[in-house]
Amino acid sequence: MSARDELRRYVHLAADMWTPAKVTDERVERLYATVRTEVLAEADLLPKADVVTWLTKKAREKTPVEVLASKVDRGAVRPDNLRMLPPVFFEAGRTYKYEPLLILFRCDAIDVHPVTGEPSAVGWIRYNGGRWTAGDYSPAEYADGWTDVTEGGAS
Repeated sequence: MSARDELRRYVHLAADMWTPAKVTDERVERLYATVRTEVLAEADLLPKADVVTWLTKKAREKTPVEVLASKVDRGAVRPDNLRMLPPVFFEAGRTYKYEPLLILFRCDAIDVHPVTGEPSAVGWIRYNGGRWTAGDYSPAEYADGWTDVTEGGAS
């Protein structure tokens, strides 16, 4: 029996009969996640997502694998050095603005052309505050000077 299953068993035994099992299970998952976070913090370990972010940053910097191994071994992966380098193309899940033509582009996915292999950003485009329409952009179009406005709350 896993620790999660055992925690769930004890919480269900202590639960009152008026609380639905689904609510109890949700409480168990929240508690389990909290305990996991505390254990990782006490062990001075970063969550997997933070490590992946750091590795992506280092890949963009073209850091050799042997250097990465050394950095990981000596604990150089820290939350304060996870800032990403500027992207070289649109990124899925982000919204961009092209000021000269008042265009907003919400990038939903990146794919590549089946023959040429050229990347294509696919998503939703809104011209000058109008209606959203489906569309895509190439790396050449990205180079024109788009600004990431995701943090600014653009939608």
